[in-house]
Amino acid sequence: MRLVTFIPATLMALAPLASAQTVGENDPGRLRITIEEGIREPMPIAAPNFVALDALSEELAESLTRVMMSNLGGTGLFREIPQNAHLAEVSSVSAPPNYADWQVINAQALVVGEVSTLEDGRMRVDFRLYDVFGQREIGQGTRLTSDRESWRRIAHKVSDTIYGRLTGEGPYFDSRIAFIDETGPKANRTKRLAVMDQDGTNVRYLTNGADLVLAPRFSPNGRDI
Repeated sequence: MRLVTFIPATLMALAPLASAQTVGENDPGRLRITIEEGIREPMPIAAPNFVALDALSEELAESLTRVMMSNLGGTGLFREIPQNAHLAEVSSVSAPPNYADWQVINAQALVVGEVSTLEDGRMRVDFRLYDVFGQREIGQGTRLTSDRESWRRIAHKVSDTIYGRLTGEGPYFDSRIAFIDETGPKANRTKRLAVMDQDGTNVRYLTNGADLVLAPRFSPNGRDI
C-alpha cells in the first residue's frame, strides 16, 4: 500500500538554544557559539471527555474526544494532559471553567464540549476552547450537527477548529487521501484505487482491480479523482 502523508507547517516560534555576540573571528579569548537548531515544546492541552446529555450519546462523546485528541497530538504541536491528572470535572459546556484548577496542572489550553441527540436522531456537538493562563475564551462556542454515522467527520471538524484557533493555520483534518492499494505477488499485483480519511480510517475502494491505476490525484474542486 502506498500512502501520501501530509505534514502541517508550524507557526510556533523556535526558542534559541543559546546566543552570543562575536567580537573577533580570530580572537582566541572569545567564546564563539553557533546556533544550529531550536527547541520546540508541544503545548499542554486538557480535554475532558465531552459531556453526554443522553444515553445514546455516551459512547459517541468519548469516541469523539479520543479522535479529536489523536488528531491534535499527531501534529507534534500539542501534548494531551492525561485525564487522571485533571482536578476539575466538566458538567456543562456553558459553565465557565475554574481556571485555577487547570493552571495548577499546567494546561495552556482547555477544550470542553457536549454531545446530544436531537428528536430526529441526529447528533449535535457544542464545544468551547479556552486560554487557561489568559483566562479567556478563544473564539466563540461552536455547534455542529450531523447524522450519527458521521460522528468521526464531526471529530475532524472539531479538531480543525481548535487547530486553526491555536495556530492560525487552515484546516486539514477533515480531508481525504487518495492512494493505490496493492495486493498479491510481485509478478501479479492487483491495484485498486481507494480513498481514506487523513488518519487512515474509513477506507473506501473505488475500483475492483480489473484496471491499471497509477498516481491518483484530486481535481481542483476536491470532488473528483
